[in-house]
Amino acid sequence: MRRHANPKELRDLSIDAERTGGRHRLLLRGELDLTSAPKLTDAVARACADGATEVTLDVSKLEFIDSTGLRAILNSRALCEEAPCEFSLTPGHDQVRHQVRRLLEITGLLTRLPFREPGPADGQAAG
Repeated sequence: MRRHANPKELRDLSIDAERTGGRHRLLLRGELDLTSAPKLTDAVARACADGATEVTLDVSKLEFIDSTGLRAILNSRALCEEAPCEFSLTPGHDQVRHQVRRLLEITGLLTRLPFREPGPADGQAAG
């Protein structure tokens, strides 16, 4: 018998980590909220502890974010600054999902966070 996915499981945050040398790319899927925010900060802390020179959060598959999730992104940036390593988000801010973009606009962080276009190092073609 085939097991059907629980709708909650489809929304839970999953983080796919890729590493190339000192570059760490964390692909976020699902919802970054009160229950999942610690998962992100733990993943970034691990990357920094592993000697990352760069941490990139790929938010292209992020479906929802609340204020706690936003705080987790800011905490992640602070962890990188302490490490020290570069911190950025991808894809460009004009390519993130509407709800995520809207929260970043309302909070004034859309232009203050370091978004960059994806490139070959991210396993994606720039464009």
